[in-house]
Amino acid sequence: MNVLQIMRPPDYITLLNAALGFCALLTAAQGELEISVLFILLAAAADGLDGFLARKTGSGPLGPNLDSLADLISFGAAPAFLVFVSSDQSPPAWASGIIYLCCGALRLARFNISGIDNQRFEGLPIPAAGILLALSILPGRSEISLFLMPLLGLLMASSVPYPKIRDRRAAYLLGPAFIATVYLFWQHSDIFYAAVPSMVIIMIYLVSPVISCLQKGR
Repeated sequence: MNVLQIMRPPDYITLLNAALGFCALLTAAQGELEISVLFILLAAAADGLDGFLARKTGSGPLGPNLDSLADLISFGAAPAFLVFVSSDQSPPAWASGIIYLCCGALRLARFNISGIDNQRFEGLPIPAAGILLALSILPGRSEISLFLMPLLGLLMASSVPYPKIRDRRAAYLLGPAFIATVYLFWQHSDIFYAAVPSMVIIMIYLVSPVISCLQKGR
């Protein structure tokens, strides 16, 4: 089987996602932590684009598995390594990173063998976890990120239902906030404050199952 012959347009964007995740690892290893965060954000944009193309043009046989492999690099390994190098690199930091990465791998593996649910995800999606974890290093408080790693990991591996956001109104909200974050990162200007809108949006998504349960209880 010639793998290049069975690739579809979304698969090339998925490979871009993986490449950007690898760039995030390389820049984190060089101590360029803010640039590493930027690469993770760009990987998230590529991840969203490949999903959009797959829905419009159809997914090939490589699509789901290739997407999971890319996500494990960009939103599993890269954010965990980024937090590790920004911390004291103590045994608890090792343990937190391992828990996060393993839970992310389990989350993606379960997704690949589960039936498609058009309404919700089972467990926190790894892109949301990876973006929030990457942005959490910006205040310079590594203990916050080290606390978040196992928490986000457990949410990914959990059966908590998270909604799929495909509404145009959500895109109108997320798009400008994401573009502004990436632009200000690129300009090296007000980096922490540029990340605040994206962090707030993801935090709201993080607690959305609780909000949904409270609304149903009324």
